[in-house]
Amino acid sequence: MDNLNSALGTWNGKLAEIWTLISTTPEEFKGGGVWTVIQNINGVLQAIGYALLVLFFVMGIVKTCGSFTELKKPETEQNGQQKQPDT
Repeated sequence: MDNLNSALGTWNGKLAEIWTLISTTPEEFKGGGVWTVIQNINGVLQAIGYALLVLFFVMGIVKTCGSFTELKKPETEQNGQQKQPDT
């Protein structure tokens, strides 16, 4: 009977530890150090994402404006060859 009570006591102790880990918030876990690192990594990834977003937006604008510039030139055809003057 003592073995059974000892086993159940161990089981209850382990369940209590698991419940403590599950119910701990990220801010409370290990003094909040891990949560601070995660927040810093998130900020860095956001900055990289915004930089890439602006870069690709500007690249698209430049590509579009380059196409309009080629269309405006009357002396060149679409394939870039010079037009022959009409005589």
